[in-house]
Amino acid sequence: MKICICVLSRANFGRLRSVIKAVKENFELQLIYGCSFYNAQNEFEPDFRIQSQLSGDDTEAMALTAGLLTIKVTDALKKLKPDLVFVHADRHEVLAVAIAAAYMNIPLAHSEGGEDTGTIDNKVRYAISALTDIHFPVTEKAGRKLRRMGFKNVHVVGSTALTNDVDLTNTRAEPYIVILHHPNTTDPESMLPLVDALQCINIHKVWVNPNTDAGSKAMLKLIHKQDVEFVKDLHPNEYLRLIYNAKCCVGNSSSFIKEGAFYGIPAIIVGKRQHNREHGKNVWFLDYDKDDILSIIKKLIKHGRYERDYRFGDGNTANKIVEVLKNDFRVDSCKG
Repeated sequence: MKICICVLSRANFGRLRSVIKAVKENFELQLIYGCSFYNAQNEFEPDFRIQSQLSGDDTEAMALTAGLLTIKVTDALKKLKPDLVFVHADRHEVLAVAIAAAYMNIPLAHSEGGEDTGTIDNKVRYAISALTDIHFPVTEKAGRKLRRMGFKNVHVVGSTALTNDVDLTNTRAEPYIVILHHPNTTDPESMLPLVDALQCINIHKVWVNPNTDAGSKAMLKLIHKQDVEFVKDLHPNEYLRLIYNAKCCVGNSSSFIKEGAFYGIPAIIVGKRQHNREHGKNVWFLDYDKDDILSIIKKLIKHGRYERDYRFGDGNTANKIVEVLKNDFRVDSCKG
C-alpha cells in the first residue's frame, strides 16, 4: 500500500516524524512537504515540495494559502496515486489536503480528531474529521466524541508526538524557561501582559519562533525587542529536549499539554487558544494577567517536574497506527 504523508509546518513534522519512520518500514512511503515546511531539510527526502505559503499577516492570507494548496496538492496526488493520504491535526493547510483527497476518492487518515480547543482550529478539525475515512484520535474522550458524531473506523492510539527513543539529556549549563506563544486568529489577544510578566523573572528565557498564522509578524516584532534567546526551526528531538529540561514552559502551545503531560513538564497556558483542552496536572490555564502569570511561573519553577501522565499515550502510537493499517483497514471499503 502506498501511503502519502503531508507535512506542512514545523509542528506537523514534529508530530508526524514517528509515523513517517513507521510507515517507511512497513509500506511504500510518499512524502509531500509544503507551506512553511517547503524548504525543510532532514532525514526524509520528499517526493514533492509545494510552495503555497502566501505572504501576509492576516486571515485572508491563511484562506488564500489553503486555496492555493488545494490546487497544488491535487496535482501532486494525481501524479503520486497513493492508496491512502495521512494528515495530522487542525491547521488550514491540512484542511486543503483533506478536501483534495476527498474529491479525488483517495481514502484519508487523520490523527487528533475529536478534540476541543479555542479559535478557528475547532471548526477546521471538525471539517477534516467529516472528510476522514479512518480516525486516529489521541484519547478515549476524543474517540467517544467522534463515535457520537456518527464516524466509523475510530481507533484511539495516543499522540503521534510521544516517543520513548529521544535522548533528553540536558546540554545547557544554566536554568531556563521556554516560551512558545502562537497568535489567536479568531479573537486576537494582546501579548503585553505576558511580556511584562516575563520581564520580571530573573532567569534565562528561550523564546521559540511562533507559527505562521495571522498576527505572527506583529508578534515577532515584539519578541525581538525582548531580552531573550530566540530559537527557530528546531529538530523535533531538540525541541523535546529543550522543553523537558526547562524549569517551566509558558505560552499556548499544545505541546505543553500533550508532551508536557507525558514528560511531566510544568507549564502555563495563557489565553483562549487551547480553551477546553484535556490536560494533566502539569498545566495551569491563565488569562492575560501579569500578576497571575508572574506568580505561577515562580510557583512552577520551585515545584519542579510532575509525575508522568499517560492520558495522551504511552510513546508507541506510530506502531499502533501501522498495525491498524495492516490488519483492520481496506482501501476499497473507503472509496466512494
